Order: sequence, then structure tokens, then C-alpha cells
Amino acid sequence: MLSLSMIVKDHQAPPTSDRFQRAGDEAEKQMAFYLRRAYGSDPDVHVFHNLRFERGQEAAQIDHLVLHRSGAIIVESKSVTSAVRINEREEWARQWNGRWAGMPSPVLQAKRQADFLRSFLDAHKEDLLGKALFGLKQKTFRAFVIDVVVAISDQGVVQHKGKLPDVRKADQVPDRVRQLIADHIQLAHPLSKDPRSNTWGVTITPEELARVSAFLRARHTPRVQEGDPTASAPAGSTLSAPTATYGRYATPPPGASPALSVSVEPPPPSAPVSVPPAPMATASGPSAVTCRHCQSSNVEVAYGKYGYYIKCLDCDGNTRIQLTCPTCQAKAKLRKAGSEFFAECSACDSSTLYHRNQPSGRA
Repeated sequence: MLSLSMIVKDHQAPPTSDRFQRAGDEAEKQMAFYLRRAYGSDPDVHVFHNLRFERGQEAAQIDHLVLHRSGAIIVESKSVTSAVRINEREEWARQWNGRWAGMPSPVLQAKRQADFLRSFLDAHKEDLLGKALFGLKQKTFRAFVIDVVVAISDQGVVQHKGKLPDVRKADQVPDRVRQLIADHIQLAHPLSKDPRSNTWGVTITPEELARVSAFLRARHTPRVQEGDPTASAPAGSTLSAPTATYGRYATPPPGASPALSVSVEPPPPSAPVSVPPAPMATASGPSAVTCRHCQSSNVEVAYGKYGYYIKCLDCDGNTRIQLTCPTCQAKAKLRKAGSEFFAECSACDSSTLYHRNQPSGRA
């Protein structure tokens, strides 16, 4: 039986006891519902949820990605049950327990994800795209339009001064996505008179769209969850997309049915990073921080020339610490209190126990 769903990667939230993380997951689940209702049976629009990519020491987490032949839209979900405020300089603040506190701009965050995604795709252009000008010139993703939309919870309120960036209530996002898709198609038209078409605007073929869709699904790299030995494995190889298994990234022959189940061969893993980041703790207690070289949990937080890092007491290896607040995704800082270390976030005023050194520790 043929599948009509164009939801290439569905929304999946790992279990958590952190109420802030649960709120964020609910916001993403709400947005996923609206996108499924709008595009779940549209063969020309492929929708992904909870995508994460790694490239070298960089990583990008994308809440929702809408992909079509003339561009893509990244939708960044934010759980807002009270209000957010955006001033004329596009600086963001969130109301929290009756107080206002600054927060990182989700728009800038999503734009960084867009830049990462375009660069990530362009690094594999020879595998994903064909050639133009009678087969003489390699096509690229440099002119591929990737717009961003920030979705806040339906019950949230947006206060703003000046021009409002692309921020919508979750139920308004599908209509905005539909407008952006039409804009992308017009921009990529060969006879477009839009001045932006000199820099932006390209249309890929249905076969190239299928390859890109399968490639993104295969390259999804989940964040390692403590206690889950399979979490770092590549994403599952079966998805719903308009191709069957033909070649490295599932290129269909002419006339192939646009709604077959796809089996994707995962690309070879990227070269290992010499000093990868240690995992972030959850609000329920410290994570079982392990050495990324030998996977030993016999570690301690130590301080060196470049700040705090994880020191393995078994293999003597070092692991870089890179903290992201689980509540608002802002960059967090490590605070030492005796033998305990806390991840502190100034954006949402939260504090999370990250690790506790044993009494024999050296930090």
C-alpha cells in the first residue's frame, strides 16, 4: 500500500522529567500537528521535525524544516505561555513569573541554522545535484532560498515596536509557509523581475528534491541521551518520501511512483572530533558525564588554560565542555560550588546541577 504522507521525519520527543523541556516539546508537538494537517499529503512539500546535524565541531538543531523544489523554511518553535517583547532593535525579552528577562533572538538562531544547512548541503552538491548548462557546470545550493519563521505557542502574546520579524502564532505558521513557498517559486522563475533573483532563486528537479530529502533524513544525528547506548547511531533508514531505493541517495528513474517507501543507505560517518563536547545535564540532576575517548564515567571537572573541561581518570583524556540551556537553548556558563558544578543560564535565570566531583577529585 502506498504512503501519501510527506512527513519525512516525524516529531519525536525523548522522555524527560524537566518541566521546561516538556513545555518546549509540547510547543514543537503543536507545530508539528499544524504542519502535518497542512502538508501531510502534499508530494511537493517535504516536512521534517527535530533534525540535528553535525559537521566537524559544529552542530545545528532544527525544530521543523519545510523543504520544496525552490527553497526551504526553518520553523523555530518557542514555548511562550505569557508574553515576549521585541524592541525596535529586534532584541527579545520574555515575561517570567511577572518579571521581564532578556533572551537570545530565536530569529537570529534560526538564521544561523539556515546558514549551516545551506553550507552543509553545498558541501555535498556533487552527490545531490546534477549539472546545468548542457552538463558543463555543477549546480550548487548557494542561491537556494532558506527563510525562517518563529512560532510561539497559541496562548502566547507578542509585544513589539518597529517592524515585526517573521514571528507567528503556531496556528498562523502554515499560511505563512504557504506564502513563502509561493514567493520562492516566483523568485526562482527564469523570467522573474524580482531584484533578489540576481542573488537568490534556484529550482531543483523532483529527483534532486528526493535525493536531498533522503540525504537529510540519513544524516540526522540525535543528541546522545544518557543511558541510551543506541542514541548516537545514525537515524533509521526507512522513511516516507517520493522515491524508491535507487542508488546512493535514492534517485528514482523516470516515471517512478511519487509515494513509495524509501530505504536509504546511510553515508559513511564523519571523521571523529578530537575533543568533542560533554553532554548537558537535565534539571532532574547531574548527567552521567562520560569520557568521549574511552566512555568511562570515572571523570572529574577540571580547570585549565582554556577554562573548565572533563578530565578522564582512566585514560587521562580531555573532553571539551559546551553547555546549552535545556530551557531556552541559550549558551550557559559553568559555576563551581565546592565539589559541585552548575550550568547557569542568565537568559532564563535557571541553574542546573551538571556534575559532582568525587572527594578525591583534583578540581
